[in-house]
Amino acid sequence: MAVISHTFGGDLDLDASGGLAMVDGATESQQSIMRRLFTNPGAYLWHLDYGAGLPQAIGRSITAAEIQGVVSTQMLEEEGVDQSQPVTTTVNGNATGYYDCTISYTDAATGTVQPLSFTL
Repeated sequence: MAVISHTFGGDLDLDASGGLAMVDGATESQQSIMRRLFTNPGAYLWHLDYGAGLPQAIGRSITAAEIQGVVSTQMLEEEGVDQSQPVTTTVNGNATGYYDCTISYTDAATGTVQPLSFTL
């Protein structure tokens, strides 16, 4: 089922004709995962325990292992992730003091292995 496309941190996405863009499958799952990881717990009024709140880690003393644990736990909650397949999460500190996070998971809708990465 297609849903309105929304890249986290931005506005709703538009298609080539200026209408609302729609996504499904792997792209929908990726957008949903990013929304879950970057939404602060308590910010979603209808589901107060939703979200990992990773942006709250910025400026705090946090280890790569803690970030990896949060991401791994949240991936278990995501319906777009095939839970019968392994999820790999790698978090490494970089030279600028940020953390690079790479996730590899199997998309439940398409059955394909999907990479997802971001920097905190």
